[in-house]
Amino acid sequence: MEDRRLISYFILEDIFSRNIPLKKSYEMRVFGKDKKTASYIKELVYGVVRNKILLDHILEQATGKNINNLSKKVQNLVRIGIYEIFFMNHKDYAVLSTIVDIAKSQTKNQEKFVNWILREFLRNKDKVVIPDDDSLESLSIKYSFPQHFIEYLFEEVGLERTKQLLQFYNSKPPIYAFRIDELEYREFKDNERLTKKEYILDPIYLNIFRSLQLEETIDDVLDLCAAPGGKSFLVKSFLPKSKIVAIDKDAERIEMMNSNIKRLKLKNITTFAADIFKLNLDKLFDLVILDVPCTSTGTIRKNPDVKYNYKKKIDELVEIQKKMIEKAEEFVKDDGLLLYITCSVFKEENHDVVFDFLKKNKDYKMISQFFTFGDPFNGGYGALLRKTGG
Repeated sequence: MEDRRLISYFILEDIFSRNIPLKKSYEMRVFGKDKKTASYIKELVYGVVRNKILLDHILEQATGKNINNLSKKVQNLVRIGIYEIFFMNHKDYAVLSTIVDIAKSQTKNQEKFVNWILREFLRNKDKVVIPDDDSLESLSIKYSFPQHFIEYLFEEVGLERTKQLLQFYNSKPPIYAFRIDELEYREFKDNERLTKKEYILDPIYLNIFRSLQLEETIDDVLDLCAAPGGKSFLVKSFLPKSKIVAIDKDAERIEMMNSNIKRLKLKNITTFAADIFKLNLDKLFDLVILDVPCTSTGTIRKNPDVKYNYKKKIDELVEIQKKMIEKAEEFVKDDGLLLYITCSVFKEENHDVVFDFLKKNKDYKMISQFFTFGDPFNGGYGALLRKTGG
């Protein structure tokens, strides 16, 4: 049985049966594998997840079977087979043979059914019609996005921009390296090494910091939800004399941040692991940065599984965000600044959370906001607030 397809199957099971994030499952499952194997699995799994709704449409058109009537295991197996044949142009017999072997070991007597589905797909794949009109249903199938996500974009930016964004969200994301002493970034290739002054950073953060124009008088900075360190390092680039306290709930990610601090030879950054809701500090800060947990819908290019599960999480996340911004406020000096950041494209997590906070906290005022749906970089939001003390 071929290892690459079996691992790909396990990753899809993690995502769609166990609600494990794609990135986490992929990194766990390919650990210790050679680069060629890991790259193959990444192309296959990320391709299946990006195109899940389209793959299900192709299956139903070619076989007459409703995907929802199949077991999760069979769904994931046939998605792998269809993606490899339809999108990767792999040899039919090799894909079919391996997928049926996996079905023998991973399902209860469903290998013959899987074999029939894939053979039926092979017989009819040239008859498959992918819709190309501008209805919500057709856009949902063509771009593999839930209709409610497309509807939201359409209401915000109109049809043509919606189609541009959907195409952008389905593209493979580059990785960017940021040079700490030049405030510039470059596209980072897999076979390259970071220089001593570089680290991996999403350019959205640089764009947020540039647009909000942090003041040179800022001295003491508190970075909440800080790991693995990009925002703190960015502060050091803009405000090299600042003293930063960086906190994150995840101790392992704090260790990653410490390694980056050492490699970049940065000074005056103190780190420790702590839960924001249990945090007690004996000082206040000129700037508090709060990059809250969110639906991550601005990062769909690199986290395509997000588009299928955000709706279940958004209400709970908004409540957490509201509590976190209230807690972060406790550490801001009078006349200090509070920077609220998300990587979400939804108003509920961005504008609505901030303006709900401003209604309840009359001693704060909005200084500036930044928002982008994405293209050419990820989507996200930043709001800079000042505590007036009045």
